[in-house]
Amino acid sequence: MPQNRSATSNGGVIALILVGGAVATGVAALFMTVRSYASPAMLGFRTSPAYFLIACLFAGLVVGTAVLPARPRGPLAPIAAGLSAYVAMEVGGRIGVILGLMLSAQAWPSGSFLTAVLKPAFGRYQAYELLALVVAAGLAGLRVLTAKTGGASQPWDAGAPGGPFGAPGGPPMPGRPPFPGRPGQPPSYRPPYPGPGQGPVPGGPQGPPPPHGGA
Repeated sequence: MPQNRSATSNGGVIALILVGGAVATGVAALFMTVRSYASPAMLGFRTSPAYFLIACLFAGLVVGTAVLPARPRGPLAPIAAGLSAYVAMEVGGRIGVILGLMLSAQAWPSGSFLTAVLKPAFGRYQAYELLALVVAAGLAGLRVLTAKTGGASQPWDAGAPGGPFGAPGGPPMPGRPPFPGRPGQPPSYRPPYPGPGQGPVPGGPQGPPPPHGGA
């Protein structure tokens, strides 16, 4: 009988997504710290949209990969993973900007700067952050599909030697008992019996012996 592997509970899926979101927040903060650091090294690339999109891609991959060990069901995993990746970019990006300024100026930023950084806004870079949402939701959705199609597994069933799995048992070898068939079934091998109109089995009983001196 096929055995269905149980799906991961919603609590387990959410826990994995939260762990992935925390790691993705750190990844985004690292990218934005490097981007905001005052240095002429690779300044054009660090401040380009391509660099920001790479950070979004990595954040989405981290959150989506966190769902892969689970066996989620339904739309919860893709929705939660996408939102977690977007929030990770929002929070991690702001942390990275603040850390980059602190490392560059070697001082705590002013209150006005913190207010400007932490103020919610939606612009071009917030639209770029949707890439993290799409990547994380796509990986989680793909995991839902693979868990749905590969949920059944066949148990191992040994048959007769030399035959396919689950085949009936074969005849015994000399000095050995008959090979078993499926579990719970008797061996399929039976000694031969004579059919209608046939003589006794060779080597079987032949009746009483003739009297002494008889033909």
